[in-house]
Amino acid sequence: MNNVKMLWSLIAALVLLVAVVTWSWYKQASELQAAAVVGGTTITEADWIRNLKQKYGQQVLEDMIDREVVFQEAKRIGLTLDPKRVDEEIAKIKESYGPEQDFQTALKEQAGTDLDALRQEVTYQLLLQELATRDIAVSEDEMKNEYNKHKDRYAKPMRARVWQIVVASQAEAKQVQRELQAGANFSTLAKERSIDTLTAANGGDLGWVSSEDQDLPDQMKETIASLPLNQDSNPIPLDGQYAIIRVLERQDAEQLPYEAVKEQIRHELALAQVESLDQVLERLKQAVGVRIVGKQ
Repeated sequence: MNNVKMLWSLIAALVLLVAVVTWSWYKQASELQAAAVVGGTTITEADWIRNLKQKYGQQVLEDMIDREVVFQEAKRIGLTLDPKRVDEEIAKIKESYGPEQDFQTALKEQAGTDLDALRQEVTYQLLLQELATRDIAVSEDEMKNEYNKHKDRYAKPMRARVWQIVVASQAEAKQVQRELQAGANFSTLAKERSIDTLTAANGGDLGWVSSEDQDLPDQMKETIASLPLNQDSNPIPLDGQYAIIRVLERQDAEQLPYEAVKEQIRHELALAQVESLDQVLERLKQAVGVRIVGKQ
């Protein structure tokens, strides 16, 4: 429900990196080894890898060069990241996926990768931004003015951990409500009765949702904000369907103090002055020196 854009911005790069790792590993194996047999025709791993390289090879190589350049330059100047900062970025990505298992499944199925690869990618992106902004000065007055003008940007909206059961009619929703009141297990009912394909298999677990989530209807937001914890709602109309929800946890809206977001503001203002990260990468590559060797 609450999609985190950063995850999707990393998917393409991660898929390509997985492809090139696969190609490098299999190149050492016998080129006669079969990858698939279709009728009487054998598709070898060599055929498979050749096609991967033809389609993605140049982009993968360029991505690998970019990463190596950034990590080398960061090491040269002694630039490091606080692991907590990387953890915070990954936590933002995780928020919309509910249980840890859902997040791990999303990484595997949508990106063909895992948490270690995502951590490496987040580290690369943050290091690149730090290299791009390290010589840009931002004054205390600029940061305070930005905070005072846009306090809403530095506020945490109300968030809640929600379960839901979605059914096709109001009559069915009332029946589900009666079963819950009689002591039926919410997760079991969600698996058996919910028609929402994204949450039914997980026992109706919608994960953490926000009062700013554009995908949530207003009536559901109002119910989430007011419903007592661990109690079930009345049926909520949702585009011709009906939902019964349960709120497990809730975090109230909070205005973050200036000192808590000062570094974030500095980073944002500095990054806004960078011409483009692509140009930064080009300058880094020229400084380090890059030479393409062999056939591509």
